[in-house]
Amino acid sequence: MAQFQFSFPPLLASSMFLVICSSFTTPLTEAFSPSIRNTIGRWNPLKTREFELGSDTFSSSSLTDSALWAKPYFADFAAQHDNEKTDPLTTTIFETTHSHKNIGRGKTAIVAGATGYIGRAVVRECLSRGYTTIALVRNSTYILETEEGLQRYGEPFGLNPGEENDQYERIEAIVLQCDVCKPKDVRDLMKCIASGTDLPPSTKMQQKQQQPPNNPSIPKNIDLVISCLASASGTESEVYAIDYSATLNLLNSGRDRTVNARHFLLLSAFCCRNPLLKLQQAKLKFESELAKQGDMSWSVIRPTAFFKSVSGQYESILDGNSYVLFGDGAVTRCNPISEEDLAVYMLDCALENNKERRWGKILNVGGPDEPLTNKMLGEMMFKAIGKPPKFVYVPTWIFDLSIDMIASIAKKFPSQKWEDALETAKIGKYYAVEDMLTTEPNEKFGTMTMMSHFEKIVKEGQDPFTPVRATAVISKTLEALPAISISLPVGFGLLTRPEVMDMVVASSPLSNVPLLIAQLNDNIFS
Repeated sequence: MAQFQFSFPPLLASSMFLVICSSFTTPLTEAFSPSIRNTIGRWNPLKTREFELGSDTFSSSSLTDSALWAKPYFADFAAQHDNEKTDPLTTTIFETTHSHKNIGRGKTAIVAGATGYIGRAVVRECLSRGYTTIALVRNSTYILETEEGLQRYGEPFGLNPGEENDQYERIEAIVLQCDVCKPKDVRDLMKCIASGTDLPPSTKMQQKQQQPPNNPSIPKNIDLVISCLASASGTESEVYAIDYSATLNLLNSGRDRTVNARHFLLLSAFCCRNPLLKLQQAKLKFESELAKQGDMSWSVIRPTAFFKSVSGQYESILDGNSYVLFGDGAVTRCNPISEEDLAVYMLDCALENNKERRWGKILNVGGPDEPLTNKMLGEMMFKAIGKPPKFVYVPTWIFDLSIDMIASIAKKFPSQKWEDALETAKIGKYYAVEDMLTTEPNEKFGTMTMMSHFEKIVKEGQDPFTPVRATAVISKTLEALPAISISLPVGFGLLTRPEVMDMVVASSPLSNVPLLIAQLNDNIFS
């Protein structure tokens, strides 16, 4: 097994952090962010560059039981598991969804963050259960009227022709444009749905969806409000705008007495159990607001990690590059859950027969795998593509040095840009050293394992929502030119995108260095 290790002076190592580590580890925040990152399209015959479009990159007695909050970060499944009638590990996705095929008939489900990685799967699952599904998006024209939009969202939104099910009539999602950051827009939309009146002009409902084929008129009964919203960057201003305020807009609109929505499903994050980052603190702040109210029943779902978050090095190793690891490759462990399994779990949370087990609860959920280290994930990838594994190792202490350096600069040159850069550095360290793992049997769900996922993408190609990592550049540089990688970290920009370097450096005083780093990250490694 080939491997490569290196060491270098601490000060010079620190300067590498945001170029290497933010581009490599920051996409792990997408385990909790359904928004679309800047990636090169795969599965897209147009081969056009993808860009962010997601609307996110936006009284039951059980709710008053104080015992629910005795454990604020973990749901207590112990007593519940004894009452389970089926084993979630042996219940297939088909059996679960098929048994609820008509449960949503005559009901409306509203999905915010519908264009994100998990949002798409949730829309698909809502449609499969018969819900009149309203997908809230930022740009409905793109999705409904462009070839690229239909390529990306046609299948999960049920918009592609010729895909009717033999047993069940085909139902389309109703795609509505809505700025979830504007409370009035969200409130007006839900009131119109609940009252049966014409939708507000701001929704920009397309003419061909005024009377969707095989769809009844939108039912007034709003059964589910589902938030798959999450910020893309994890910076303070964005997380409080999206993960807190926009999500609160959805909740307050659903609670309105003229709307009277039944159940609120929140896609949160497993990492909230150890809330050291702004994004986790914003999520917890909303969770607190959700728990205080008694107008809607609710469930908070905290998945460990997503398949796309641990698949970002696939293209790199397919091209012959090494798999990049932090530490010895066993610093962290995880058991990610597939988007399909997670969507099933989320929708099941709202079922009446899960009232005692999943309503008013914070629910951790991971996939069926045993604990997987990052090195094990790399070995699985190499096995799936039939190549011998090879690795490069990046020491974890680089994060602490980098954080200290950026914090010192931020103190001397106060600005929001440096604060955001510091938060990005902290995010990088967090996901490089923290487990995203649940080992409780009743907190595991689904049938799709990581190995089966890797085998699938070898045959079918990578999902276009999977973030492209910077590992190809990193592994080649560390293996071939370690001295240059140490002394000239900005050389990444000079070697790969000199025009970007020239443009930014020419107009950037010291206070704009974070912008330089951000632009290099976005342009060099995308």
